[in-house]
Amino acid sequence: MSSLPTTLLEYYTTNYTKCQQSFSIFSTPEFLSVGAKSQFFVIIPINLFGFYCIICKTPKYMKEFQFHLFHMQFWFLILTIFYTILTTPYHFYPAEVRCSVGLFRDLGISSRYQVYLINLVYGGIVSAVILLFENRHRHLVPSTDIFYNIKGFHRFFLGFFNFFVGSSNLWSVMLQDANQETLKLEYLKILPCPTELYFDSCSSAVERNPNIWNLGLLITSILIPIQVIFFIIHSFMYLRKSQNINSFSKRTKKLQKAFFRAGIAQVASPISVLIIPLALLIYIMGTRQYLPGLINICILFIPSHSVFSTFAIIIFNVPYRNYVKKILGIGQDNSISRVAIVSSF
Repeated sequence: MSSLPTTLLEYYTTNYTKCQQSFSIFSTPEFLSVGAKSQFFVIIPINLFGFYCIICKTPKYMKEFQFHLFHMQFWFLILTIFYTILTTPYHFYPAEVRCSVGLFRDLGISSRYQVYLINLVYGGIVSAVILLFENRHRHLVPSTDIFYNIKGFHRFFLGFFNFFVGSSNLWSVMLQDANQETLKLEYLKILPCPTELYFDSCSSAVERNPNIWNLGLLITSILIPIQVIFFIIHSFMYLRKSQNINSFSKRTKKLQKAFFRAGIAQVASPISVLIIPLALLIYIMGTRQYLPGLINICILFIPSHSVFSTFAIIIFNVPYRNYVKKILGIGQDNSISRVAIVSSF
């Protein structure tokens, strides 16, 4: 191809017309849009059923834990709505360019503002996950432990801090001052023949240049897994100690183990569904190939995480599980009260 033109329009009318690459139906933004909207009508009813269980089928002795279930389920639902209906991001990896093909695009909301909103949702999810682990950790450790004394203000600060950390990527987008046309022209050096949507005004590019701000965000984001690992390990230590206390019955010890497993499962289940798209994304970024069809499939995996979250909430909380069994006409667990009490403390 000839030397890179100075404007996107010039590139489109000259260099791009020489591209011989053809794309399958899976590579098109139409496939992504239709697939995402189809997911919406399947996933949302499942999520709403999860909300119904949390709001209407939570016994009194689980009221404290009810908020954390609702909080996490709420943010997962919002993320699902964003990815299926509102934003539906179409990516141009390995170039850091995306275009939203959802309802917000039809409403004239720029892709840049959509990135801000979606990062705020990420912040909400991170905050909800950390507070869920903190709540379960607090009811496992003894009152003599220093971390047991985390009060309302400290908990509010913990939630707000993790909301900020989880959404911190929006600041790198907000503070970039590079011209969009210049950025997209630069990315065409590594992606000379993208799909035609690349040249639409909806596409938005993000700078890759490392700077002090991005380094600070990276260091700060490391605090998220550190907190999760701490709560899991610290809780596990006291769980092991409680197994050696003779005053605890075998049933109590068994229920404590079940409670600990449930806490991990309710967070790990929705995260596990992202393993496949993450592996595909690592492959794409590692090989630096442009595989828009594979990228679209990765994006369509993301909304399904809320289904896994709903299933985990129902399976690992006996009152909800028994309610589903009752609907299906299956025998219920007679130990509902004992299990539910342990699961809420």
